[in-house]
Amino acid sequence: MDIGLDNFYRDLKGIPNQGILDISATQKYPLGTRYAKNDGRVFRYAQAGAVALTTGNLIQSAALGGALTTLQADMTPAAAAAGAYQVTAAIKTTDQPKNRFKDGWLAVTDEDGQGDLYLIKSHPASSTNIVLTLYDPLKRAITTSSRIGLLANIYKSVVQCAVTPTGIVVGVCPVEVTAAYYFWLQTWGIANVLAGGGIVAGLDVVAGPAAGEVDDVVTTTAHEVRVGSAPVAITDTDNGFIFLQIAP
Repeated sequence: MDIGLDNFYRDLKGIPNQGILDISATQKYPLGTRYAKNDGRVFRYAQAGAVALTTGNLIQSAALGGALTTLQADMTPAAAAAGAYQVTAAIKTTDQPKNRFKDGWLAVTDEDGQGDLYLIKSHPASSTNIVLTLYDPLKRAITTSSRIGLLANIYKSVVQCAVTPTGIVVGVCPVEVTAAYYFWLQTWGIANVLAGGGIVAGLDVVAGPAAGEVDDVVTTTAHEVRVGSAPVAITDTDNGFIFLQIAP
């Protein structure tokens, strides 16, 4: 069965078939599906990358860029009329495997159609050109003067957050996750998170100073990606309570 988004990320109602502390070798829901609990915690369905994930670690999207890339920028498209569901563009790096950008984003970044954003439904394996099928039709025509960018689904192949994030910070891992397995990533509410450096109660916390950790804004200078606040003090290298504020 093709598990994909039929529109934007969906809210899951009721009790999920895969519990919030369970992991699965097979995909149960579209990546990015939102599940909110009555206690204020919010989770997004995600897939681990090639390395296992550790409970309580801060997590980022797959690193942006590279040859088999999660990001393509400044691409030249073929002309496409308003109402079209397909966009063809010259790829910027190496051949792209089938559906690398499935349930990710197409942004028109310059010239005709600039500012428009579309969700990608599918595409075949691609070499010189990539042919993208969208969930929704183009609202405005694009031309060969337009430029587009592609961003893979940010909940696909997520990894431990780097010292200086190389992708988008997406949440905290609430359970040990086997490489390439599917799980519920916590994005909002009270979480138990690894602290780097002593954290002072009442302060905002940001990514760093080491991989997978958070620190407060007093003791860090290089890592400024805010992820929440600390209701209590936390000792260096311990886990503790953090009110996550990443994706509500």
